Amino acid sequence: MMWKMIGALFVISSLGMAGIKVASYFTRRTAELRLLQEALQVLDTEIVYAATPLPAVLKKIGQTGGGAIAQIFRKAGEYLTDSQGLTTAEAWKKALNETFPSTALNQDDYAILSAFGDLLGGSDRYEQHKNISLTTLHLQKEEEKARRDQEKNVRLWQYGGFLIGISIVLLLL
Repeated sequence: MMWKMIGALFVISSLGMAGIKVASYFTRRTAELRLLQEALQVLDTEIVYAATPLPAVLKKIGQTGGGAIAQIFRKAGEYLTDSQGLTTAEAWKKALNETFPSTALNQDDYAILSAFGDLLGGSDRYEQHKNISLTTLHLQKEEEKARRDQEKNVRLWQYGGFLIGISIVLLLL
């Protein structure tokens, strides 16, 4: 009887934790989209007003933030300063492809960031400002969708995992 109780607690807790893990994805995505927008604001300010060179700005953004979002910027800056001969778009794409799997972003977000990188560093400051503004606008729309998904799905997954675990235990008893 004691082993059944331990097994039941194990099933309930493991499925509950799995539900919490899935729910955290929705929260992380919203936070990462917000971090991206903040990083792009810093990038815009540094490029347009301070006229800081792009590799230095990317590294600076990467060092001030934490997590996978900051890594994208840091790695892109490092690829530009290393003597690998990469263009800005290639450095951005390489950093994005390496870091993207460790984020909570989805394929729509990837497409936005990839399109942003295609135009990064390829024109004057005014055009860079337009590119950053457009990308920020797209990310704001994605953040609104992510926030709606978060409100709808976090409780569902948090409680659903435990409820499924309880249901399985009741079925097995």
